[in-house]
Amino acid sequence: MTHRIPERYIIAVIYVFFVAGALWNTLGLFQGFMRATTPFVLAGSAVVAVVLTYRRKPSTYIAMGVIFLATWAIEALGVATSFPFGTYIYTDQLGWKVLGVSIVIPFAWVLVIAASDAFVGYFFRRISAVLVALAATVFDFFLEFAADMLDLWHWTTRFPPLSNYISWFVISLAAVLLLRDMTDRRDSAQMPGIPVPNEALRIPAHLWIAQVLYFCFTFLGMKSGLLTVS
Repeated sequence: MTHRIPERYIIAVIYVFFVAGALWNTLGLFQGFMRATTPFVLAGSAVVAVVLTYRRKPSTYIAMGVIFLATWAIEALGVATSFPFGTYIYTDQLGWKVLGVSIVIPFAWVLVIAASDAFVGYFFRRISAVLVALAATVFDFFLEFAADMLDLWHWTTRFPPLSNYISWFVISLAAVLLLRDMTDRRDSAQMPGIPVPNEALRIPAHLWIAQVLYFCFTFLGMKSGLLTVS
């Protein structure tokens, strides 16, 4: 007999994992390990979010491939010309770069879009592409401040410009519209005679929240300097 791990345990592990990571950042612990594993955590989280949010069929992977390549190309354009996001530069913290863009960055885009889609589907019971793009932009808002503290990338301005968030919204919206055309979110499809419930999105929806908490706690903890290891 096959025993499945209850979803509540999996979700608890996700929260513990990311909150612990934020605490380690705040205390300055295991930083070498954190830097080495961050690209793998991002890539792995992207794969998990996609698999748990969308039905597995060839068109899903084609759409994700298009999003992956398109976001890399847009990021390369942004680093080279400051359009459309603004002027910023990636450090070497995320590993190998191609044309100035860390190769893990497209995984981050895929992760944010898929997790945002699950978040909107699970908590709002909607398939609205606009709401998903808004959730992705909110995700990026918190990500930007933590990324600066973690020395992942830096803006030439004190705060990320408005153009960054407008671009995130537009690109995310385009990506979600592509996904709506090429694949099905798990809760919006149907198995033979059985409607797939919104509960199918529970884990990736909580992945969205856990990572936002990670960024918030990392930024507040590192910025405040209230917790230190003597």
